Amino acid sequence: MPRVKVHLASDVREAAAGSALGNLAEVTEAIRSRAFELFQQRGGEPGGELDDWLQAERDLFFVPEAEVSESSREFRMSIAAAGFTAGDIEVIAMPRELLVEAKAERRLEPMRDNMRAGSLETRTLYRRFGLTSAIETENVTARIDEGRLTIEAPKKLMGRASGRAAAA
Repeated sequence: MPRVKVHLASDVREAAAGSALGNLAEVTEAIRSRAFELFQQRGGEPGGELDDWLQAERDLFFVPEAEVSESSREFRMSIAAAGFTAGDIEVIAMPRELLVEAKAERRLEPMRDNMRAGSLETRTLYRRFGLTSAIETENVTARIDEGRLTIEAPKKLMGRASGRAAAA
C-alpha cells in the first residue's frame, strides 16, 4: 500500500504554512464567504449556520465520504479518495485536528478525427477532522489502497513516552 506523507504541525497557523492548497487562511475565508452567501440566500434567518458551512465546503471542494472510528488507543479514518494517488495527498497532523488535502490534475486527451482534443481536469479534496482528545502527531500514519485513504492516529496517553517506535 502506498504511504501518504504526513506533515506535523503544532497549530493551525503552522499547518497553513505547509498546506497543499496554499494558504489555509485563504481556504477558510473562501468557505466562510460562500457560507455567508448561502446564509443570505436563505433570508438571513439564524439556525442553519452549520448546514451553510458544510454546503459551502461541498460547493468549493470535493468533500468525500469518511468513516471515523475511535478506540481507547487511536482514531482511525477511512476516506473515499478514488482518483487520487499517494503523491496527490497530504495529511497535516495537529494535536487535536487532522487535515486531509489533495489536488490532482489530469490531462484528458481524447482523439477526434486524428486530432487530440485536450482538456485539464482538476480535483481538490478537503477534509478536516476535529478530535476529542490529543494525538501523538509524530506517530500518525496514512496510506492509500484501492481508492481508500486510511489514517491511523494514536491517542496521546498519560505517562506514555512520545516518539516513533523503531521499525523492525
